[in-house]
Amino acid sequence: MPLPAIAAFPGSTLPAIVTVPEPRSPGIREVLCRTMELGVCGTDREILHSANPWVPPGEKFLVLGHECLGEVLAVGEGVTEYRPGDLVVPAVRRPKPGETRRLDYLPLGKFTERGIWSEHGFSVPLWLDRPEHLYRVPPAIASLAVFAEPLAVAEKGANEALTLQNARLGEQVWRDNPPRVIVTGMGPIGFAAVLAAVARGWPVSMVGRDEPDSFRAKLAQELGADYIGTDKMNWEPADAERDGFDLCLECTGSDDIMLASAGTLRSCGIMVWLGSTRLPQPASHNVARLMRDGLIRNHLHIGTVNAAPRDFHDALAHLAQLQRTHATQLARLFTARVKLAESLWHYEHRQPQGIKTVVMVE
Repeated sequence: MPLPAIAAFPGSTLPAIVTVPEPRSPGIREVLCRTMELGVCGTDREILHSANPWVPPGEKFLVLGHECLGEVLAVGEGVTEYRPGDLVVPAVRRPKPGETRRLDYLPLGKFTERGIWSEHGFSVPLWLDRPEHLYRVPPAIASLAVFAEPLAVAEKGANEALTLQNARLGEQVWRDNPPRVIVTGMGPIGFAAVLAAVARGWPVSMVGRDEPDSFRAKLAQELGADYIGTDKMNWEPADAERDGFDLCLECTGSDDIMLASAGTLRSCGIMVWLGSTRLPQPASHNVARLMRDGLIRNHLHIGTVNAAPRDFHDALAHLAQLQRTHATQLARLFTARVKLAESLWHYEHRQPQGIKTVVMVE
């Protein structure tokens, strides 16, 4: 029986509901899953805006959807990790055969990404997968689990920064003196970055363009962050060691904000780039200060994408941890829940003050 799915077509910026074949029964080491919830992401909108999705070989479109909560319906021979009824979130990136490097560090061309790069995604009621690409979801956090994938991306940023700082200065540095964190951007990844910091007990400030009494600014504060409007932010502190930050999780993808944020880093500060434009446009910037401060203050600038298994496990653990202390606030991250037939508008537009739209798949 044909199944509905949300797709991106080459040459078009509009999402479309298409039909795809129902998957076969699971084979050896395969799992059949049902999509319960699907997160709409800025990456989905960027794919559509580009009018150039990376479609799977031989296909005419790309089935979107990479943030997913699923239920296991059936398992094939040799699957012992899961059984029908288990809740799971799937990984996005898949290494091509023979690749042994950590999957989130693979170069372009050595992997696929479901719903993003050359492999269909999860905006379809039923799909096959392999157990090594799935992460078990405790039923207690089922209502939050669709946020696990974007949170894992932010967790990777925090984990990579911590790993590098431990290597440079020793494990006691950020353990005994938690880093001051600045998060730039108020989209889903920005809020995920706030959660990653709060869960670790790191003091965090979110910088954004909203008024302080806006829904998003208030929610950031209720989650445990300080909120600073961009017009009130001190981008050039006279004493960076006293007033600056140890870690910047840059989530806007704006080169202007990135350069301004770099001026707030203390000695041995780290900036993690968690956002970018899919099709960068040429721009002219004076990066001399970025280079000078990077040299004098021993800064690190690192780009991260996707997430490792460690980061998915941290995301699920931190959702469970924060549910015990911020359940009401976490629920408010989901600013719209819509059915599949009503979802296309959300793939083209961002709601004012919206954070995460969830498609409820029947």
